[in-house]
Amino acid sequence: MKEMLLLMSKGKAMIKSLVTFVCILLVTLLTGCATLRQPDHDQTITVSNPIKDVPITVSYQGGVFYRLEISNTLPSTINLLWDESAYVTTTGESVRILHLTDKNDLPKSVPAQQASTSIPSNSKFEADFTGDEWLDCARRNCTPHPKNSVKKAGISLAFKIKGKRVRWQGEVTFAPPRQP
Repeated sequence: MKEMLLLMSKGKAMIKSLVTFVCILLVTLLTGCATLRQPDHDQTITVSNPIKDVPITVSYQGGVFYRLEISNTLPSTINLLWDESAYVTTTGESVRILHLTDKNDLPKSVPAQQASTSIPSNSKFEADFTGDEWLDCARRNCTPHPKNSVKKAGISLAFKIKGKRVRWQGEVTFAPPRQP
């Protein structure tokens, strides 16, 4: 009889722990403290409008983050104009690109203006960026999904080269997330 009471007592304790865990999980999900992250769409960025003698690569880093690599092989400094650069979604919405100095230390708010970045002659520049409207999503570690994954998105980077505004453009194609 003592063994039966001991087993019942252990069973009640296990059920109580399980119920507590489920309650904490529900509260966390309902308050937005946790985000169930869906797998990212694979994204491929291809150049559609290059800039002569300025090799530029944009790569998807997951979530809402992208990395930009620029090699300035010109004999003069070029300027990347962050405020004139944009990501165009699959629905045609233009989102200003936000330069991130450290994607692990996101800014508290979106700056009204961003300083341009000077890239000296014969040098390389690398930076991470996101869309300024995606800052909250970046903090919550979420991933927006394209509303129409058949259509392409676009990235347009603005530069000032030899006193003229020049645009680099790339197309973003999406592939469904890989199934585990």
